[in-house]
Amino acid sequence: MPHPAYILAGGRSRRFGSDKAIAELHGQPLIARVADQLRRTAASVTAVADRPGRYAHLGIDTIADIEPGRGPVGGLQTALRHNAGDWLILAACDLVEVRPAWLAMLDRARRAGAPAVAFRDRGGERWQPFPGLYHRDLLPLIEAGETRVQRLLDNARATAVPLPGDWPVVAQANTLDDLARAARGFAEPPEGP
Repeated sequence: MPHPAYILAGGRSRRFGSDKAIAELHGQPLIARVADQLRRTAASVTAVADRPGRYAHLGIDTIADIEPGRGPVGGLQTALRHNAGDWLILAACDLVEVRPAWLAMLDRARRAGAPAVAFRDRGGERWQPFPGLYHRDLLPLIEAGETRVQRLLDNARATAVPLPGDWPVVAQANTLDDLARAARGFAEPPEGP
Protein backbone atom coordinates (compact mmCIF):
# COMPACT_ATOMS: atom_id res chain seq x y z
CA MET A 1 0.00 0.00 0.00
CA PRO A 2 -0.86 2.86 -0.44
CA HIS A 3 -3.28 2.28 -3.29
CA PRO A 4 -5.69 4.84 -4.77
CA ALA A 5 -9.20 4.54 -3.38
CA TYR A 6 -12.48 4.88 -5.24
CA ILE A 7 -15.87 5.35 -3.60
CA LEU A 8 -18.96 4.05 -5.39
CA ALA A 9 -21.64 6.75 -5.29
CA GLY A 10 -23.52 6.30 -8.55
CA GLY A 11 -26.52 4.37 -7.30
CA ARG A 12 -30.10 5.55 -7.18
CA SER A 13 -30.51 4.97 -3.40
CA ARG A 14 -33.97 3.48 -3.98
CA ARG A 15 -34.14 1.65 -0.65
CA PHE A 16 -32.81 4.70 1.17
CA GLY A 17 -35.26 7.16 -0.41
CA SER A 18 -32.75 9.96 -1.06
CA ASP A 19 -29.06 10.35 -1.92
CA LYS A 20 -27.55 8.23 0.85
CA ALA A 21 -24.06 9.54 0.08
CA ILE A 22 -25.01 12.85 1.66
CA ALA A 23 -27.08 11.40 4.52
CA GLU A 24 -25.38 12.36 7.76
CA LEU A 25 -23.88 10.19 10.46
CA HIS A 26 -22.55 12.19 13.41
CA GLY A 27 -23.07 15.43 11.50
CA GLN A 28 -21.00 14.38 8.49
CA PRO A 29 -22.20 13.09 5.10
CA LEU A 30 -21.56 9.36 4.74
CA ILE A 31 -19.39 9.83 1.63
CA ALA A 32 -17.27 12.46 3.42
CA ARG A 33 -16.77 10.08 6.38
CA VAL A 34 -15.67 7.30 4.03
CA ALA A 35 -13.34 9.68 2.16
CA ASP A 36 -11.78 10.97 5.40
CA GLN A 37 -11.22 7.43 6.66
CA LEU A 38 -9.70 6.30 3.35
CA ARG A 39 -7.36 9.30 3.25
CA ARG A 40 -5.56 7.89 6.30
CA THR A 41 -3.93 5.22 4.12
CA ALA A 42 -4.93 5.64 0.46
CA ALA A 43 -2.74 7.34 -2.13
CA SER A 44 -5.77 9.32 -3.35
CA VAL A 45 -9.57 9.29 -3.03
CA THR A 46 -11.99 9.63 -5.95
CA ALA A 47 -15.74 9.10 -6.05
CA VAL A 48 -17.49 7.44 -9.00
CA ALA A 49 -20.97 8.93 -9.50
CA ASP A 50 -23.55 9.67 -12.17
CA ARG A 51 -21.83 12.92 -13.15
CA PRO A 52 -18.37 14.44 -12.71
CA GLY A 53 -17.93 16.91 -9.88
CA ARG A 54 -21.04 15.74 -8.02
CA TYR A 55 -19.29 15.75 -4.62
CA ALA A 56 -16.79 18.54 -5.28
CA HIS A 57 -18.60 20.68 -2.69
CA LEU A 58 -17.44 18.11 -0.10
CA GLY A 59 -13.83 18.24 -1.31
CA ILE A 60 -14.07 14.88 -3.09
CA ASP A 61 -12.85 14.50 -6.66
CA THR A 62 -15.66 12.84 -8.60
CA ILE A 63 -15.64 11.12 -11.99
CA ALA A 64 -18.65 9.89 -13.96
CA ASP A 65 -19.53 6.24 -14.58
CA ILE A 66 -18.45 5.30 -18.10
CA GLU A 67 -21.54 3.06 -18.38
CA PRO A 68 -24.25 4.50 -16.13
CA GLY A 69 -26.80 2.07 -14.72
CA ARG A 70 -24.46 -0.93 -14.38
CA GLY A 71 -24.37 -0.70 -10.59
CA PRO A 72 -21.29 -1.49 -8.52
CA VAL A 73 -19.68 -3.54 -11.31
CA GLY A 74 -19.95 -0.54 -13.64
CA GLY A 75 -18.45 1.68 -10.96
CA LEU A 76 -15.58 -0.77 -10.56
CA GLN A 77 -15.06 -0.79 -14.32
CA THR A 78 -14.88 3.03 -14.29
CA ALA A 79 -12.41 3.02 -11.40
CA LEU A 80 -10.17 0.39 -13.03
CA ARG A 81 -10.15 2.35 -16.30
CA HIS A 82 -9.39 5.62 -14.46
CA ASN A 83 -6.63 4.19 -12.25
CA ALA A 84 -3.13 4.44 -13.71
CA GLY A 85 -1.83 1.56 -11.57
CA ASP A 86 -2.73 -2.08 -11.14
CA TRP A 87 -4.49 -2.21 -7.74
CA LEU A 88 -7.11 0.00 -6.16
CA ILE A 89 -9.25 0.11 -3.04
CA LEU A 90 -12.97 0.08 -3.73
CA ALA A 91 -15.40 1.30 -1.09
CA ALA A 92 -19.09 2.16 -1.03
CA CYS A 93 -20.41 5.59 -0.09
CA ASP A 94 -22.71 4.07 2.52
CA LEU A 95 -20.06 2.33 4.63
CA VAL A 96 -20.33 3.40 8.23
CA GLU A 97 -16.66 2.78 8.87
CA VAL A 98 -13.42 1.96 7.03
CA ARG A 99 -10.55 1.12 9.36
CA PRO A 100 -6.91 1.30 8.23
CA ALA A 101 -6.33 -2.07 9.92
CA TRP A 102 -8.95 -3.66 7.65
CA LEU A 103 -7.24 -2.29 4.55
CA ALA A 104 -3.90 -3.59 5.84
CA MET A 105 -5.47 -7.07 6.31
CA LEU A 106 -6.65 -7.04 2.70
CA ASP A 107 -3.28 -5.86 1.42
CA ARG A 108 -1.41 -8.59 3.32
CA ALA A 109 -3.69 -11.21 1.72
CA ARG A 110 -2.87 -10.22 -1.88
CA ARG A 111 -1.39 -13.13 -3.82
CA ALA A 112 -0.20 -13.75 -7.34
CA GLY A 113 -2.94 -14.66 -9.78
CA ALA A 114 -5.84 -13.46 -7.63
CA PRO A 115 -7.19 -10.20 -9.09
CA ALA A 116 -9.27 -9.27 -6.02
CA VAL A 117 -9.14 -9.50 -2.25
CA ALA A 118 -12.33 -9.08 -0.22
CA PHE A 119 -13.86 -10.00 3.08
CA ARG A 120 -16.11 -13.02 3.31
CA ASP A 121 -18.81 -13.33 5.97
CA ARG A 122 -18.38 -15.58 8.97
CA GLY A 123 -20.31 -18.42 7.34
CA GLY A 124 -18.18 -18.15 4.21
CA GLU A 125 -21.30 -17.94 2.05
CA ARG A 126 -21.28 -14.31 0.99
CA TRP A 127 -18.67 -11.75 0.01
CA GLN A 128 -18.51 -8.41 1.79
CA PRO A 129 -16.86 -6.66 -1.16
CA PHE A 130 -16.52 -3.16 0.30
CA PRO A 131 -13.90 -2.22 1.15
CA GLY A 132 -11.92 -4.50 -1.10
CA LEU A 133 -8.79 -4.55 -3.27
CA TYR A 134 -9.29 -4.93 -7.00
CA HIS A 135 -6.78 -5.40 -9.84
CA ARG A 136 -7.08 -4.26 -13.43
CA ASP A 137 -7.00 -7.93 -14.52
CA LEU A 138 -10.74 -7.98 -13.65
CA LEU A 139 -11.56 -5.78 -16.65
CA PRO A 140 -12.00 -8.65 -19.16
CA LEU A 141 -14.56 -10.36 -16.88
CA ILE A 142 -16.42 -7.10 -16.34
CA GLU A 143 -16.37 -6.17 -20.01
CA ALA A 144 -17.58 -9.65 -20.96
CA GLY A 145 -20.83 -8.66 -19.27
CA GLU A 146 -20.58 -9.67 -15.62
CA THR A 147 -23.18 -7.70 -13.68
CA ARG A 148 -22.94 -8.97 -10.08
CA VAL A 149 -20.06 -8.33 -7.69
CA GLN A 150 -20.66 -11.64 -5.88
CA ARG A 151 -20.30 -13.64 -9.13
CA LEU A 152 -17.37 -11.51 -10.27
CA LEU A 153 -15.46 -12.36 -7.09
CA ASP A 154 -16.36 -16.05 -7.36
CA ASN A 155 -15.44 -16.28 -11.05
CA ALA A 156 -12.19 -14.37 -10.55
CA ARG A 157 -11.20 -16.73 -7.74
CA ALA A 158 -10.72 -13.77 -5.44
CA THR A 159 -8.82 -14.16 -2.21
CA ALA A 160 -11.23 -14.37 0.72
CA VAL A 161 -10.33 -12.79 4.04
CA PRO A 162 -12.42 -13.55 7.15
CA LEU A 163 -14.31 -10.55 8.51
CA PRO A 164 -12.32 -8.73 11.18
CA GLY A 165 -13.45 -9.18 14.76
CA ASP A 166 -14.37 -5.49 14.99
CA TRP A 167 -16.60 -5.53 11.89
CA PRO A 168 -19.71 -3.46 12.71
CA VAL A 169 -23.14 -5.08 13.06
CA VAL A 170 -24.41 -2.52 10.52
CA ALA A 171 -21.59 -2.16 8.01
CA GLN A 172 -23.54 -0.26 5.33
CA ALA A 173 -26.44 2.17 5.58
CA ASN A 174 -28.66 0.82 2.79
CA THR A 175 -31.82 2.14 4.45
CA LEU A 176 -32.77 4.91 6.87
CA ASP A 177 -33.23 2.20 9.52
CA ASP A 178 -29.66 1.00 8.91
CA LEU A 179 -28.41 4.57 9.35
CA ALA A 180 -30.32 4.95 12.63
CA ARG A 181 -28.96 1.60 13.89
CA ALA A 182 -25.43 2.62 12.90
CA ALA A 183 -25.79 5.94 14.74
CA ARG A 184 -26.85 4.09 17.89
CA GLY A 185 -23.84 1.78 17.53
CA PHE A 186 -21.31 4.62 17.72
CA ALA A 187 -21.09 6.80 20.78
CA GLU A 188 -18.90 9.16 18.76
CA PRO A 189 -17.06 9.14 15.42
CA PRO A 190 -14.30 6.50 15.31
CA GLU A 191 -10.71 7.53 15.90
CA GLY A 192 -7.67 5.60 14.77
CA PRO A 193 -7.54 1.98 13.59
